[in-house]
Amino acid sequence: MLVIFVLAMCFMTGLQSQSMSDQYLDKSTPKGIIYDQYNSNFVSDTYILLIQTSNPTDYELMQDLLVMEEQIERLNYISSATSVADVLKEMNGGVLPGDQELIDEYLAMLPEDTVNELVPDSETALAYVMLEEGVSTDVSSTVLPGVTSIVDSAVLPPGVSIEITGNTPYNVEMQTEMVMSGVVLVAGAFILMFIVLAILFSNMRYWYLPIVLLMFSLVYTFGMMGLFGIPMNNGAIAALPILLGLGIDYAVQFHARFDEERRKDLSVQAALSETVSNTGPAVLLAMLATTMGFIAMLLTPIPMIRTFGLVAIIGVSCSYLTSLFGFPAIATLTGYVPKTEEKGAGQNLMRSYDLALGKAARRIIRVFIPILIISISIAYAGIALDPTIPIDTSTKDMAPADLPAQLSLDKVEAVAGSVTPMPFYIKGDDLSSVEVVQWIGRFGDFVVSAHQEVTSVDSIATVISEYNNGEIPDNQEDLDEILASIPDDKISPYLQEPDEGIVSFSTISLTMNEQGELKDSVETDVLWLDPPPSIALFPTGDFDLYTNLVTMIADSKDRMTFTGFILILLFLLIAYRRVVAATPIVPIICIVGWNTVAMLILGMEYNPISACLGSMTIGVASEYTILIMERYTEEYDKSGDRTGSIEMAVKKIGSAVTVSGLVTASGFSALMLSSFPIVSSFGLSTVIAVGFSLIGAIVIMPAVLVLLAKAEGRFERKKIVV
Repeated sequence: MLVIFVLAMCFMTGLQSQSMSDQYLDKSTPKGIIYDQYNSNFVSDTYILLIQTSNPTDYELMQDLLVMEEQIERLNYISSATSVADVLKEMNGGVLPGDQELIDEYLAMLPEDTVNELVPDSETALAYVMLEEGVSTDVSSTVLPGVTSIVDSAVLPPGVSIEITGNTPYNVEMQTEMVMSGVVLVAGAFILMFIVLAILFSNMRYWYLPIVLLMFSLVYTFGMMGLFGIPMNNGAIAALPILLGLGIDYAVQFHARFDEERRKDLSVQAALSETVSNTGPAVLLAMLATTMGFIAMLLTPIPMIRTFGLVAIIGVSCSYLTSLFGFPAIATLTGYVPKTEEKGAGQNLMRSYDLALGKAARRIIRVFIPILIISISIAYAGIALDPTIPIDTSTKDMAPADLPAQLSLDKVEAVAGSVTPMPFYIKGDDLSSVEVVQWIGRFGDFVVSAHQEVTSVDSIATVISEYNNGEIPDNQEDLDEILASIPDDKISPYLQEPDEGIVSFSTISLTMNEQGELKDSVETDVLWLDPPPSIALFPTGDFDLYTNLVTMIADSKDRMTFTGFILILLFLLIAYRRVVAATPIVPIICIVGWNTVAMLILGMEYNPISACLGSMTIGVASEYTILIMERYTEEYDKSGDRTGSIEMAVKKIGSAVTVSGLVTASGFSALMLSSFPIVSSFGLSTVIAVGFSLIGAIVIMPAVLVLLAKAEGRFERKKIVV
């Protein structure tokens, strides 16, 4: 174990983060390929400098901005730095105008769109730092510290503040916060689980052993991620407390059963043999059933959810193997001796709980039919209402509320509208033909006039129109002449001859649903305007990425849940080949339905992580119900008494399952400590799911077993009569 631990620590150095677009879009799909093509050929990474002051066109301020811009442009990979000072300087023959009246006169001469981009209001100015075309996000992130240093050290008039925002600053801050959030989650989970174990597991010798084993399995999981190049993204971070909860659960099951066997005066080796031969297979089957829910996540087109499922599968496997081999080794080395019966608070609490479980089991046996009717009815209502729960993919709601780059971005959008354009990628044979250019011009003009949310359009048609007195030539010869007169740096942002181009629309600030509706409407406009047969248009960029995410979540959410049900049912039937194997499906269905009811009551929404809640719940809930079923079959094989076996299974396994569930819930609750709303919301959902899983295992599962026992008894009596 120690050798593998050291190797895993080495492999952990290979862990890497992942950009937001890579988390939400599979870059091997047609949409992903177009997205990368668009970003590679038409998008120059841009830092936005948010300048706040009482007078954004103050002469002294603009002088200082020109000095700062000159310093920024000396940095590697910087193409240009532009502010209102550069525009006014150019309009005044290369000299910055020093008279305020002249400045105001020049500003009045500028197009309204240009003024809004540079001086959106009387207290705000915006400057743009453009990077060279083709510079990757990774390289751009290395340039950011230099720009930040220059901005921070710039000499500015009193009362002037500058904040840096844009895609790269946003992503860099997100990744830094993501790492810090992961550290807080893991530390918080360990602290919470330590406290719960100290209270509920204190009747065990070495009650902290599950945490020791968990630490080993966590390092093994990180090592596997580094070895196989699995990224540390939001999905992986959300999976970590899941692994902590389930991983410690396996260790608790082995520990509790071994302690039970040792109290029967068995030797260490005999107790280990009994534990491994009984608990080992039971926990293995429960673990494999749990992975069925996680395997279902691999079917989603969203990479982040696939990472969640993959990390969860690796993590639970490492946790099981660590408990299977690690606990016997530690028990043998320490010569484990159970604690004597003491009257401490923890021991008294667990003894009282054991008695309560026995009473509850007897009561459940008597009223199993009402329990099943009520539980299934609530679950049915939840499943029926699930489609009514909204889906939220807004980047603002995913990021921490106090993330500086997000706050700066909010300020920019508040004064200048959305900074995320709505681009349409054009693919065709000859995009510089008169027919195509004229159609692009008609398309852009139509969208701007038909949709009040759209403020402007930029395309090769608008560039040609600007250089031809507001008109597009009506013959190829004149068009070619105009194109030849336009500088390449003006054409390349919109046309990459001979077969690639874009039309980019600017919009006001919109909600995610409004963005989706606008995109769908413009796509309809494309069809209505009948583009030339030689070209095709595709929505792309971040505008399409996040609006499309809503559709992907809606399409894959139910498919993952349904697939999880099918996989776990098939697994149980194949593994046990007995009718009783199907019984865990009933409480699992109830738990999934109850989750939806809880989300509706609490006003929660689905997001890219909680979209996998159904399949994750199937995985978590299956373990507890299978452990109850396993102990029932074990007791029934010994006694032949169905009712007594149900009561004994609840009493014997119920305590361990409850401890495991509460420790698991404490691990999951660490998610709520995350500064990322998308993760903290998922944390609350998982804690609720674990609570329902305990109810499903201790209440619903025995009721289903009673129903099955009575059905089997009736069937056997009929066979005897025949």
